[in-house]
Amino acid sequence: MNSRYVLLTSAKDEQACIAEVIELVLCQSVLPEVWHIVDDGSSDRTAEIVEGYARTHPFIRLHGSGARGGRNFGSQYKALQAAYELARAGEFEFIAVQDADQAPAQADYYEQLMRAFERDPQLGMASGLVYERSGGVWCSRPSNSQRATAGSVVFRRECFEAIGGYTPLEYGGSDWLAQIAAKMAGWRVATDPALHLLHYRPTSSAGGLWRGRWREGMMDASFGTHALFEGLKCARRMASKPFVLGAVTRLAGFMWWHVSGRPPVLPAATVAYLRREQLSRLWRPGARLPGPAAARRGATGATQPQGKGTA
Repeated sequence: MNSRYVLLTSAKDEQACIAEVIELVLCQSVLPEVWHIVDDGSSDRTAEIVEGYARTHPFIRLHGSGARGGRNFGSQYKALQAAYELARAGEFEFIAVQDADQAPAQADYYEQLMRAFERDPQLGMASGLVYERSGGVWCSRPSNSQRATAGSVVFRRECFEAIGGYTPLEYGGSDWLAQIAAKMAGWRVATDPALHLLHYRPTSSAGGLWRGRWREGMMDASFGTHALFEGLKCARRMASKPFVLGAVTRLAGFMWWHVSGRPPVLPAATVAYLRREQLSRLWRPGARLPGPAAARRGATGATQPQGKGTA
């Protein structure tokens, strides 16, 4: 099995979880050749904590991006692209991109994904499912989908370079765009529901939950998402926290983009591809993933890490 991979991370103000994230990567059965962590202008102890680990684990490399100010999705993906430029001269077959607030639950997380690539030569991107804490228990994120990878993902190097890596976007969605580009280029994108990513910060909670939901709606509209698909997606998410108000806020952001007369930021061919895919999903919906109730019954199969993350 070819298991040579580099790990790329952009971190900003993650002192609350970055040590545990690093510890869970250090537990992996297959370690990366090098782990480039770019500190994207943190104002807390994130860089100091990473630097401490780098002193005892030489494959961890800390870099500063020189960025300042609040969280910015464009800045995050610029930092990841810069990290790849630092790594690209090395010999490796895969590129793992891991968010600074996510960590693999299983010790063989990356090893299992490498085996999936070995079995399927057309596999271009792969990940596990995202789990978040609810009432002190790690539960499957309601928005999980086996049709889409999570924020932390592994690329086949050939795929990553074919699509040009990540494109920084103002409202986020660079990872989503990478998936669309990979599919359009003929690569397969897959999610393994048996592999779990622990997410220490609730989805879109940075900067405030309501602001995050509004941004998600703006992001969907900026991609050219079909209005029917967006409406049904928001309706489905009324059952998840923050329930109706969260779904309505997201839909309001989507509508505001259109009311203000803004066109999609993606090329017309990409928008057309996305809308065809979305409509096909409406007519041929796949099986639903297990929800939080199943996770609480212990049906997830997740390996629960020891330490403060399981509180």
